[in-house]
This record gives sequence, C-alpha cells and structure tokens, in this order.
Amino acid sequence: MNSPVDTKSRILDFAEQLFSADGVDRVSIRDITDAAEVNIAAVNYHFGGKDELIAAVFDRRLKPLNQARIDAIVEVERVAAAGDKAPKVEAVLEAFVVPTISCCADGGKGGSAFEKLIGRCLAEPRPEIESLLKRQFDPLVEVLHGALVKACPHLSRTEIFWRMKFTFGALHHWLLTRARFLPPWVEDTTLEEQMTKLIRFAAAGFKAR
Repeated sequence: MNSPVDTKSRILDFAEQLFSADGVDRVSIRDITDAAEVNIAAVNYHFGGKDELIAAVFDRRLKPLNQARIDAIVEVERVAAAGDKAPKVEAVLEAFVVPTISCCADGGKGGSAFEKLIGRCLAEPRPEIESLLKRQFDPLVEVLHGALVKACPHLSRTEIFWRMKFTFGALHHWLLTRARFLPPWVEDTTLEEQMTKLIRFAAAGFKAR
C-alpha cells in the first residue's frame, strides 16, 4: 500500500507527464487519476483541485531550482565583496545556469517532461500559469539583475534587463534542443561543455558595449 507521500508524488509525476505531452487545458483530473491509478479523492485530499495541482507541479521543480540559483548568486556577490571587488559576469551567469542542469537536464528525474511543459506554457500562454511563473521567477530576476548591475557597470539597468531576457531565451532553447538538429560535423560535447559554451556566449553579450 502506498504511503500518502508516495501517492502525492505519483500524482505529481503523472500530472507533469500528461501536461507536458498534451497541454494543461487538455488534461483532465480523470486522465491523471487513471494514469496514476488513484481515485479523485486522493487528488482532492492532497491538492484540492486542478488549479492547485497545476501550481504544485510547477512549485515542485521551480522552488528548489530558483532558490539554488539565488543562493549561488548571493554567494558569488559575497565572495566578490569580501575581496572588495565587483562580481565577475561569468561567475554570476554560472550561478544562474548551473543549477538548471539538476532540474531540467536530468531526464531520469522527470526533468525532460518538465522542460517540455515549460516550453508548452511559453508557446500556449495561459494567464493563470503566467501569473504563477511570474511569482516564481520575480525574486530570482531581482537578485540576478542586482548582481549583473554590479558586474556590468557600463550598462544601464534597462540594457541589462534586455540582455537578461536574451540570455533566458538562449538557455531555454538550449535545454529544449541541445541533442537535436545537430549537423554531422559537430563534435560530441558533454552537457557540462555545452553549459560552459552557453555561459561564455552570454557573458560576451553582457560585456559588449
């Protein structure tokens, strides 16, 4: 017999898989309970309803990911301040990018399904989910922007915002297509090597005048 924790995780796992495959609006609670082999009462007990379940699917991945990013960026700033220096843009970007691997790039832990779900939500906007994502990402964006202001004193706050936005786009595109659409002449690279290339690319954008 499954424990309440196992049942809750099972519902979240199948909800995430179905949402990523078919879209949030097209998946019903019945679809999820049938796939997870649980009854509707279990969903009501653990989440209350579909909207709360959707929020829980995102919270499970994004809360620890964004907190890890914030902690890493704050540490970069702390080390730089201890040496009476501004943080290096590469270090700030690394603190932002590296935690993503543990969340989205690890298909064995559901990361592949979640990155597809994020892609769907961007392609098929839904006001409730956009609001949910904004609440999740606003604290991270504030911390990241503050660190980049220190790292890039030659840029205005507005310019930093746009370069952040372009960096987010590059990161998202990489996560969705990193193993696809590769010409035969491209040399094999590890995930970590690709991540380093992305950080260098983004850093060059922030350093440009």
